Amino acid sequence: MARTDHDTQSRMAHPGRRLPAVQQRALEAKPAVVLTPDGQRQLAARATWLATESIPRLAHNLNDPHQDRWAGGQYDQAVTELARLTSILGRATTTEELPPERPGIVEFGDEVVVEFPSGGTGRFVVVHPIEVPLDDVRISVESPLGRALVGRRVGDQVEVEAPAGRYRWRIVATGRHRPAAASLAARTTSSQVT
Repeated sequence: MARTDHDTQSRMAHPGRRLPAVQQRALEAKPAVVLTPDGQRQLAARATWLATESIPRLAHNLNDPHQDRWAGGQYDQAVTELARLTSILGRATTTEELPPERPGIVEFGDEVVVEFPSGGTGRFVVVHPIEVPLDDVRISVESPLGRALVGRRVGDQVEVEAPAGRYRWRIVATGRHRPAAASLAARTTSSQVT
């Protein structure tokens, strides 16, 4: 996983200086989570909704004698999810804070366009696993496709072993993911293979 190793996290958190040993161990215990700006906003909105709407409503239902035990399970799930999101967001950094991208090389946080053998194309954004459920475009950096793409160059063929069989795709373009308003296809700075 390029650019998210411990040394990079340390430099991002405290550029230009070495951390004291206690802080260094704390950083190692809770590594930074790198999110796209879009993903960070959506996860923060989910955490706010859980804290201000869902959990208070579920807590109120716990005291209602007409509610079944289902409310208690939902309440516990919501509290657990809020704690997880709060922890992740508390140590999150965004892809905007990563070192400059390396043009033409697929990296964490990049939007990637691939060409299928049939000639069609697909678009993916390589993200932390917590962001994957946010939409159908995001793929986990830990997934077979994410692992196959990271570190590869525009023009490379990648093969992915999936449950439905082996797939082969060619990387057409890559670049740091920008919010939805700036599509990779519309960017003039993307690396294209002719």
